Amino acid sequence: MTQKKVSPSDATVAGTLPPSYEEANAGCPGYCYSDGAFLWDDENIRRVFVRKVYSILMLQLFLTLAVVSLFTFYDPVRFYIQTHPGLYSSFSLLFLVTYLMLACSGDLRRTFPWNLLLLFVFTFSMSFMLGFISSYYNTRSVMVCVGITAVVCVCVTVFSFQTKIDVTSFQGLLLNLCLVLLISTLVMGFLVPFGLVRV
Repeated sequence: MTQKKVSPSDATVAGTLPPSYEEANAGCPGYCYSDGAFLWDDENIRRVFVRKVYSILMLQLFLTLAVVSLFTFYDPVRFYIQTHPGLYSSFSLLFLVTYLMLACSGDLRRTFPWNLLLLFVFTFSMSFMLGFISSYYNTRSVMVCVGITAVVCVCVTVFSFQTKIDVTSFQGLLLNLCLVLLISTLVMGFLVPFGLVRV
């Protein structure tokens, strides 16, 4: 049995030709596929994504900095944490559970209120573990490093909100490295001569 070859004109008459690119993307912005999925190649999509990531990272760093500072420099909290080591185990278990939930459940980490709640619990439990460990040591140098990281993250977040430069490119990487070098130099220039942090 042979099949008849269909010419484009016959297919148009029969209505079997696939839609053109313009027809498939009608009602969809130029940066998405016909099914509504976004293209990563578009700079606007990448910029919005980077802004969200840096904003979330900045909030996580400030929460970690606050918890570690509280556990390190406030004596009643430090004494309570050091006399109740079971809290570390419970927060380690909470960290593991939220980590597995975020890593293994794609639907859960993409559902709006649950993803932020799990991320907050994940960050708080990790901050608690870091604060517990840092309460046993003189952690000024660790606090300086966390502070420098937080300041760099704030600078990059502010930069990504107001610029049209792609911070995921080589220029963005160079900007990040220069910011780390500049802020580290400024902080160490003020702290090391006064003996606040040992080199």
